Amino acid sequence: MRRKDREVLGDENIAKIIEQCTTCHVAMVDDAGVPYVIPLSFGYSLEGGVLELYFHCAHVGKKLDCIRKNPNVAFSMCVENRIKIHEDVYCKSGRFYASVVGQGKAEIVEDVAEKCRGLSLLMERQAAGAAHGSSSAQSAKPAQSMYAAPHKFEFTPEQAAAVTVLKITSTNFTGKAKPEQ
Repeated sequence: MRRKDREVLGDENIAKIIEQCTTCHVAMVDDAGVPYVIPLSFGYSLEGGVLELYFHCAHVGKKLDCIRKNPNVAFSMCVENRIKIHEDVYCKSGRFYASVVGQGKAEIVEDVAEKCRGLSLLMERQAAGAAHGSSSAQSAKPAQSMYAAPHKFEFTPEQAAAVTVLKITSTNFTGKAKPEQ
């Protein structure tokens, strides 16, 4: 990372950024070799420097086709905050932000127990975001933990069979932030 002064280190600190993100953009390559990026709701687990991102989708579609042909993906998520305008030198203007980006391997989860776990992580995260208010009007407030989900979601094998669950496993990710002072 070029800007070491903005690097965010440690699972706990990176998780604090991820907790504030509502969308993960996943980049892959389609069968014509053309980049393809899609925004997705997600759940995650981060332990021991291993980040697992979970997504759900229909049983057919372009992202599944891409992943089946090439499981190498990149991802990005960002929390954007206030912009500071420097009236005297516009080039010094900028946005306060925090982000996590990385690369990993995507896979279609076949194990039923893991599918249920991934769906639970995704739903608990989405519910926590709704409980804490994830609208842009809320973004000026201090970050609140997405871990404090108001409800524990558990999925049955029958429910999990209704969707496809994707997992990205990454050990190659970085956190970066320009916080307000």
